[in-house]
Amino acid sequence: MTSDAVAAVRAAVAAINDRSIGDRAAELLDPSFARHDPAELSGDSQGPAGASDFVSMIISAMPDFRLGIEDISGVGDRAAVRLQMTGTHTGAPLLGQPARTAAWPKHGRSWTAWPSTASQG
Repeated sequence: MTSDAVAAVRAAVAAINDRSIGDRAAELLDPSFARHDPAELSGDSQGPAGASDFVSMIISAMPDFRLGIEDISGVGDRAAVRLQMTGTHTGAPLLGQPARTAAWPKHGRSWTAWPSTASQG
């Protein structure tokens, strides 16, 4: 059985990859959603609009940006996710750096409390 959080993460990643996250953020992300930047490079993002704005910034810098789920597990409203992020910085400056046309394979990990918006109705 898949947790609501796992399903929500998969849907959000799909919306990022198909570029529909701007239209679907309020549907897919709980209002309490927060993205924290421990390196303090881009600041934190609060709520669906903040998450959508952050993704838009990344995509404007890396038009071919994609997320891939390498591993995911969850229980209830929590999901642990291992992501691979790929893209080529050919667009707008990113974190103050001009485009370098360099490929960007990165791995990230996220432990997120991801309440299902479907359960709020």
